[in-house]
Amino acid sequence: MSAPENMTEVLHADVARFPRARLTVVKGPDKGTEVVLEGQMVVIGSDEGCGLRLNDSSVSRKHVELSGGPGGYRLRDLRSTNGVFIEGLQVIEARLIDKVRLNIGRSELRFEPDRHEIQWPLSPHERFGDVLGRSTAMRRSFALLERAAPTESSIVLEGEAGTGKEVLARAIADKSARKEMPFVVVDCTSTEALLDSDLFGHDVSNSRPTARPGAFEEATQGTLYLDEVAELPAQLQARVLRAMETKEIKRPGQGGTVKVDVRVIASTQKDLEAEVKAGRFREDLFFKLSVFRVRVPPLRERPEDISLLVRHFEGKSKPAAPISEETVEMLSRHDWPGNVRELRNVLERLAAFPDLGAGAIARALGKTVEEDESSGARLRQEATRQLLSLPYHEAKDRVLESFEKTYLLEHLKAANGVVTRAAQRAGLPRQSVHRMLRRLGIGANEEP
Repeated sequence: MSAPENMTEVLHADVARFPRARLTVVKGPDKGTEVVLEGQMVVIGSDEGCGLRLNDSSVSRKHVELSGGPGGYRLRDLRSTNGVFIEGLQVIEARLIDKVRLNIGRSELRFEPDRHEIQWPLSPHERFGDVLGRSTAMRRSFALLERAAPTESSIVLEGEAGTGKEVLARAIADKSARKEMPFVVVDCTSTEALLDSDLFGHDVSNSRPTARPGAFEEATQGTLYLDEVAELPAQLQARVLRAMETKEIKRPGQGGTVKVDVRVIASTQKDLEAEVKAGRFREDLFFKLSVFRVRVPPLRERPEDISLLVRHFEGKSKPAAPISEETVEMLSRHDWPGNVRELRNVLERLAAFPDLGAGAIARALGKTVEEDESSGARLRQEATRQLLSLPYHEAKDRVLESFEKTYLLEHLKAANGVVTRAAQRAGLPRQSVHRMLRRLGIGANEEP
């Protein structure tokens, strides 16, 4: 059987196995609290939105992150104030395999694997739509999405900014029976009034001389993508739930009701289940949306994908000289807090602005440019050769386009991927930023 379109076969086992584990608070205000770990990511801290909330004043709001997978569980200190200690030793990052005790503030937790084995089905493919990944973490997500995409069920994509959630949502729509129908995006970080208009439309008024249907109506027979759904105000959460359950909405003004037929895909940077526990998100809407709930892993959890991504972006830009293996190795040693968006941004800097690119990579490795002079010089020479090999106008266009991308992506990064906030930072209208992102081939809020 031939591989589905836009998928590449990889030769790996189709199931990953690892032990289930328990995390139990054995000392502190929350003694006795327990979380069963089955591969999900759990953030531990004092914030209400944490998967394991500790009522300990010496614990940071988001103190430590624990995520599971083949090879054990990975612990990462989230730049906490008082640090994380394992058996008395402070750690920034660690792989947990055996039973250990963790000290977080004045609380003590016991991590203990049990005999039950978790099995993750893995996709045999290294891409889903335009999102690439041959790592176990990504192939786990691909396997879930391949199963969910052909259905009519709602899906929640959870992941950090820059991981590619919108690109995945478009790929889901393209692999469904609705692929020829509209794909409508709504940014849920907008003001409540603007969101109401975006979702359900608006009637003629002094400020709006023309009536307009909302996204539910525009997306009928197609897909409605709710970006950053955790930010929906409570009143609109109720209206979205009602629209999904009744399959009809009330038009503004005297428009009456209209039937709508949409498939909803939602995304969020937050743990939506934790938002429900904190009382910020309706439980009934959570269950309605999360028929399939898929976590999109950050780039730091899949460093083996960096080489693949670098070569992918290199192939799209077609530079005059290939990116050296030394450069790829340098890039692979960074955590990439901005995820794939940040990686692509650094590669574009390297190609268009040699000095800026070298500095960006040096900073990515936790060094100054002076500490990495020899590598920086080689990077500058490589990038300069690429530009000088092009005709003048083509080189100029590439530099200008790269500037626009770099400028917008930096503002997006500073705004945590939220277009509305990025537009405010840049002093530009939101719709203008959306148009620029489309022209530059950057998906609003997410990138491949």
